[in-house]
Amino acid sequence: MNNVLGCLANKDSTGYFFLFPPFDTLWSFVIHNPDRSPETVAALNSLKERPRILLQFDPTYNRNIMGRFFYVLKKGEDSGIHWKDIAMERYELYQQEPGQSMKGYEKIAPERFKGYIFVKDMLGHVTYCITIQEIQKISGYFFGGQVLNILEASSVDQFLKKEDDERKYFDWLAKNSKTDSASIDSIGRATSDSAKARNDSMMKAASLLRDSIINDDDNSDNVRKEVINRKFYTGKFDNEISVELYVRYMKDPKSAKQVAYDGLYKFGDQKDYVKLIITKNADGKWEMEDELPLGSMELVLKNKVYTGSWLNNGSQTGYDVLLSETGIPESKMERLDKILEKGLSGRADEDSDDDKDIDNGRKAARRKRQRDDDDE
Repeated sequence: MNNVLGCLANKDSTGYFFLFPPFDTLWSFVIHNPDRSPETVAALNSLKERPRILLQFDPTYNRNIMGRFFYVLKKGEDSGIHWKDIAMERYELYQQEPGQSMKGYEKIAPERFKGYIFVKDMLGHVTYCITIQEIQKISGYFFGGQVLNILEASSVDQFLKKEDDERKYFDWLAKNSKTDSASIDSIGRATSDSAKARNDSMMKAASLLRDSIINDDDNSDNVRKEVINRKFYTGKFDNEISVELYVRYMKDPKSAKQVAYDGLYKFGDQKDYVKLIITKNADGKWEMEDELPLGSMELVLKNKVYTGSWLNNGSQTGYDVLLSETGIPESKMERLDKILEKGLSGRADEDSDDDKDIDNGRKAARRKRQRDDDDE
């Protein structure tokens, strides 16, 4: 807890980043866990089928972790806190029980906590409450501590009341395109004119960050690009893992020049399509990278056939790629377009229904990596 507060007090984003366990470390606990009891093996097998559970704890992949850290810093400043002069008053932590979607993770982190940190601004003589989650005990050491929100409060009840007022404000903000100072001041969460003025600034920053977290990949300043062509390919990785690839060609409606590509792919028994960031370099090679990014492909297109390789960015495991252009039903093409337009592709920093955030399609790749590890 002192480490987390130290990072906030010193605005130390690098130190905060390294409080969290990286994906590779967590994955090693899954693959090389010394506990071989039937119960543990069964639980870890569940994680092997759904490795993207682990990505949510690594700030390299889960951008919300660092995003909320900067959010709390900025919101605290707008509320009048002097970060350099904070001191711990107390904290209240509660056991964070794993849900069904986290099945198996209790074998890696048997103790997980969430709760409240109360800090005193010694210069301003004001107490603030910071909410925190995912403090994890792994192999006897504590990691993590995702800060979520900060409000001026000296008790949990007071914090919850103010947070509820804040949530109502956000709901109101979403329904009203225009805001005025009188409406913002009507929230009633401040007791002085200066505090109300700080709330104006705080709410503006909070709403902007909230929008940036929800619409992380949406850039409203860009002119919407027109899709001018669509291609669908099927084939295999290493001549054994089935693959589907969907590529869209787009141009700026203000220009006849083709400017961009995007697409989706999935392989093995993966349920969700994964969004691809696609570029074509001057040599004519196509580079397609997972939005995560977890893996990437370098391909050459000739006679309607893609050839090249897929590489895991973490383990450097590679697979030969052979994909041929095939026909696609219009209904499926519309479904794939909807996935891209609505942001419904499988992603590591998002939660989705029925565990769709878990990439089941990487099972074959993981089995090969496990065999390679065992051989070593």
